[in-house]
Amino acid sequence: MLFGYPVSATEENWLHECLREILCSIHTSLKAAVTLPAWPEIIPARYRKRLEKRRGLEDRLNNYKTALEKLTIAEQNRIIQALHDQNQIDLLLSCQLNCEAIGDLPEDIHEPVKKLFEFGFELLTKLEIRDKHYKVIYDAAPSHTCPFCGCEYFDAPEAPREALDHYLAESKYPFAASNLCNLIPMGNKCNSRYKLAKDILLRNDGTRRKSFNPYNCTGIRLSLENSQPFAGRLAPTGQLPRWQIEFSPNTEEVITWDEVFHIRERYERDVLNAEFISWLRYFQSWCKSAKIAPNSDQELMDALNRCATHCEEMGISDRAFLKAAVFRMLHTHCQQGDQRLILLITNIVNPGQTNLRQAP
Repeated sequence: MLFGYPVSATEENWLHECLREILCSIHTSLKAAVTLPAWPEIIPARYRKRLEKRRGLEDRLNNYKTALEKLTIAEQNRIIQALHDQNQIDLLLSCQLNCEAIGDLPEDIHEPVKKLFEFGFELLTKLEIRDKHYKVIYDAAPSHTCPFCGCEYFDAPEAPREALDHYLAESKYPFAASNLCNLIPMGNKCNSRYKLAKDILLRNDGTRRKSFNPYNCTGIRLSLENSQPFAGRLAPTGQLPRWQIEFSPNTEEVITWDEVFHIRERYERDVLNAEFISWLRYFQSWCKSAKIAPNSDQELMDALNRCATHCEEMGISDRAFLKAAVFRMLHTHCQQGDQRLILLITNIVNPGQTNLRQAP
């Protein structure tokens, strides 16, 4: 992904911590054969006033306890271990830990776990935790843009909420369904067209894979330097480059990101091919606004370099990082003496001037 979210956004994780603490006390009481405190005393004292009126939570906890009582000690131990492991987000994403999914656990516990943590997720909105979480992320972001694609804009916190993705899919890892460390604001396209309920921990063949931790990610760099002008498909606007999109560092996390969100495919189809000619016209406008009229190959290359730098300074906003990479690529190929490319850009920047004067 292109940038990470601040860890401070997860500080209001008290509801999830409370649920985990209550479940641990249920397991402990069953193992010790002692009576659990009644509602609301079962809620840890520091959270009690905020939750004692949420009687739907009481019902779901009772259903969980009833289902748990039917299981063996060994099965109960697997469930409490899954509760712990599914919430070790950083270790899971970095392949330092594996965990059992809900489908691996005894069937009697499936619905009680799902219903309990679905309710917990709903409470995040009712208790205004979700809004605080999003505002911290929005205010800290270098650009109000989805970091998974860099193209979709996020609305302000006062607007209807953005999609909140269960990074570890709720259907498979429900114990993490109310954990803010597993809840990721994401653009609608990234969320509902590409990620969906994909398992971020496993490939389609069931093997493990590393993934970015959105709360512990320093981002990546993108390069188009090895793209080839005039080698791509022929569009109504003319011959397009054959794009070679490269990321640095080229880690396993990048591979997973590309596989899950179809990043290279989307960049090529929806941005680079669609915007290439308009970005050449943008370069023409930029030269005019900067009062640059390149009259030699070298002046043209200097202008491309300056325009690329200008776009880089804009960061993620308005797809500037992709625009910058395009101008860097054009600069490189012009430096290498691609006269066809020089002529194309010349005709756009200086219409009617077919040849630039070579600098002495």
